[in-house]
Amino acid sequence: MTIDKSFFVKSIQRKSEFIVAYCGYTNMPFVQCDPDTFNDQVWIFDTEDLLQEFAKPFTEKKILLRGIKYLNKDFLGFFSLLYTIGVNELVFVSETGKQMIELDELIKKPDYSNLPLEKQPIFNPELQLTGLYFMQEMSRPVPIEEKTGLQEMEEELAANLAKSRYILPVELLPGPESDADKLKNRKYRIPILKNKNEDVLQPLFTDMPELSKFNKGNQFKALVVPFGHLPRLLVKDSKGFVLNPAGFHIAMPKELLEGLAKRFR
Repeated sequence: MTIDKSFFVKSIQRKSEFIVAYCGYTNMPFVQCDPDTFNDQVWIFDTEDLLQEFAKPFTEKKILLRGIKYLNKDFLGFFSLLYTIGVNELVFVSETGKQMIELDELIKKPDYSNLPLEKQPIFNPELQLTGLYFMQEMSRPVPIEEKTGLQEMEEELAANLAKSRYILPVELLPGPESDADKLKNRKYRIPILKNKNEDVLQPLFTDMPELSKFNKGNQFKALVVPFGHLPRLLVKDSKGFVLNPAGFHIAMPKELLEGLAKRFR
């Protein structure tokens, strides 16, 4: 029997604000797989106290959670973000209990299939989701033998890394050519980052929302790159890439690129 959730949807739309559980290791919404339905969920709370109660068992497991408050005007942007990270269900927690709703019951999934491939936005929801699960577990400060399901997560993550297309930020050089010609003729500079060891790494992104966190001044253009082309875009002294540096920040050293290329060719 189909349950009409229109009243619940309207109650969400009328909220003035809510609090989303974020993971401290990924700087992204905390994702959890429902053991019965296998839905990939994010958790949303009416109050900070409800979030803190939810966080207690995860804190005991060394999973750090924090609350990010969203105002009503930001709801649509947040819900749209969830499509880019592969989430399909939201769990709303109030003083009266919890209620689940699937994301597509709340907002319609964007459809870009009618656009030419070169004009379709780059999204990698499978990669984002597996990356979030992997880093939530991998980053726990516990012995490796206490980290559950890590090998399976790593296998799935590796497969998604190898089949994805990425966004590489580039700064176009001055000149009369069009932006398209500059990109085609590689008339650009590639930004770099340095880690605490002063190693040179290059930022790389799964989608435009992740790039926007890095591109605050809009100085960079997006160059779409398939996985197999990444090695040829490494600059001098670069140790590799860091994927979504403001998000789950997964390191992709040159050795990993080479290994995945052999493994999934």
